[in-house]
Amino acid sequence: QKDYSISQLSDGLTFENGAYILSGGVRDSIVKQYQWAMLLNDDGNVVWSLNLPGDVPLKYTVSDAASFTRWYLNDYPVHVWRRADGLFVLGSEKDGMWKHDIEVPQKVMDNTLIWLPAILILNAIIAILLALLLGLRLFRSLKPLAKGIEDMAEKRPVELSTNGLLGDLADGINRTSAQLAKQEAALAKRDNARTTWIAGVSHDIRTPLSLVMGYASQLEDDSELPQSRREQAGIIRRQSEQIKMLVSDLNLASKLEYSMQPVRKTAVLPAVLLRSVAADFLNNGLDNIYSIDVIVSDNAQSTVVTGDEELLRRAVSNLISNSIRHNPNGCAIKVTLEKGLGNCSLCVSDNGVGFTHEKLDNLNAPKGSAELENHGLGLTIVRQIVKAHGGTTEFRNLPGGGCTVILCLPISNEVLN
Repeated sequence: QKDYSISQLSDGLTFENGAYILSGGVRDSIVKQYQWAMLLNDDGNVVWSLNLPGDVPLKYTVSDAASFTRWYLNDYPVHVWRRADGLFVLGSEKDGMWKHDIEVPQKVMDNTLIWLPAILILNAIIAILLALLLGLRLFRSLKPLAKGIEDMAEKRPVELSTNGLLGDLADGINRTSAQLAKQEAALAKRDNARTTWIAGVSHDIRTPLSLVMGYASQLEDDSELPQSRREQAGIIRRQSEQIKMLVSDLNLASKLEYSMQPVRKTAVLPAVLLRSVAADFLNNGLDNIYSIDVIVSDNAQSTVVTGDEELLRRAVSNLISNSIRHNPNGCAIKVTLEKGLGNCSLCVSDNGVGFTHEKLDNLNAPKGSAELENHGLGLTIVRQIVKAHGGTTEFRNLPGGGCTVILCLPISNEVLN
């Protein structure tokens, strides 16, 4: 049902056959939009009404009509429409509408086109100033929060003020920082306990293992024993040496993983180091089914890297040992050194069985050292040592069979004789 204007409501009241008739739609609109209605004739008498309250008079003088025309009639807000046959009055419920007359000097109205734009401009300036003020306040509140988040990312303790506009957010950052600190402390405690336990076990195993190796060596060299017994003693000695190396690898891998192994960096000549490692293998009774060749390019003879010589020696030894261990039928091992732009490439390759595709994918994946333990501690330690020296490790299979491991290390500007 649509709303009607006062003139439309007035037009809905017609005089027919000596009586006033109000259409149904107009009646419903009067009841909905107002409360009551009446029609005064020119003599001031009520000649028609609808829902007229009992406290509304039925007779009005000219002064009465003039007083309520724009305001109230007995506290009823009224609206009036002039008709040819009288005055049509619509009334609302008491206290249902506030009516007030506004008077403005003509001079003010004449200057409206001047002061209205000025007021709008002033309001715009005030709005801009408020926006800048609030933005500055918000920026000042966000600045310590951003610093706190940066400190939290760097694992530094954060304690922000919880006062101000973003106090709740600052409190949340403080609580998160405290939780992260607790977690970091718990992880550090666990890692220290693990490293300490591994170091303790390694120390406890070392003494009885040395006794086993000593007695096995004596039995191996005892000419009074049968040859078969001496060979069995030799197997015990070699396996004991293998266990000793595994225990040492486990201890070193644990320390490297948690950055507890000191890296004593000095100037190192990789060419000299490679020849020394190869000589150690050849001089320690390497089986004739294995061969080791060291090839150093001319421009890499005097190349210098800054690193821990013992750790780098360990990495190369582990790669050569890995080739020997996984090729029991023998293989040719080649160790090469080449100089590149700002780095040197140290490669250990063999013509043995190589890596399986699954193992190769896992070795080259960007995983942590702990995830490589299924592939042997030797390769795990190689990756950790190279990483500690700021280098990279790459594992490949060779087209004709065998595999190669490439260690890429940054070179130093030092010159050594």
